[in-house]
Amino acid sequence: MNRYSNTQGLVINKKSINEADILITLLTPAKGKITALAKGVKNIKSSRIGSLQLGNLIKVNLYAKDNFNWISEAQTITQFLRTKKNLTQVNLLFYFLEIINTLIAENQHIPQVFDISKNIIESINKNQVSQYIENEIKLLRILGFGVTTEIEKSYLAKDYRTTQKYVKQYFESIIEKPLKSNELFR
Repeated sequence: MNRYSNTQGLVINKKSINEADILITLLTPAKGKITALAKGVKNIKSSRIGSLQLGNLIKVNLYAKDNFNWISEAQTITQFLRTKKNLTQVNLLFYFLEIINTLIAENQHIPQVFDISKNIIESINKNQVSQYIENEIKLLRILGFGVTTEIEKSYLAKDYRTTQKYVKQYFESIIEKPLKSNELFR
């Protein structure tokens, strides 16, 4: 078994675990959702910290040891905060990352979820509301939840504000609790 691997990944969560280390959750094309340790990334000499920001698409070198992944290198492919974002875009990113992080289990790989997630982040980045909602609906279908008639009707009527309200309510009913990301911007 090869301990070293290279993959692309979307940074969907990060958590500081001590002074210099961060636990990073990635959504990858082949492995699904994985967690890896970025040891020493907060040191002033580390070049990896800029790549490991939420919403970034990165190329990462992983080392597997004792059923755990360690990040040895990380390089940014697409940076979410490359340009100035408005508060709505940042809120949508946090909202989407919370959904993905909640609905996808550790080491779970669902075909097409990576590509749809990448499209969602790109549509947030470009402020393309209709593509964002279209990909949210695709995500619901790929995950096996389908969509409600309210979502379908309001989307077909191009009432994107109402569609997003229904999609959010539907996600909250699936995870059986309110999403916390909206609380950040109240």
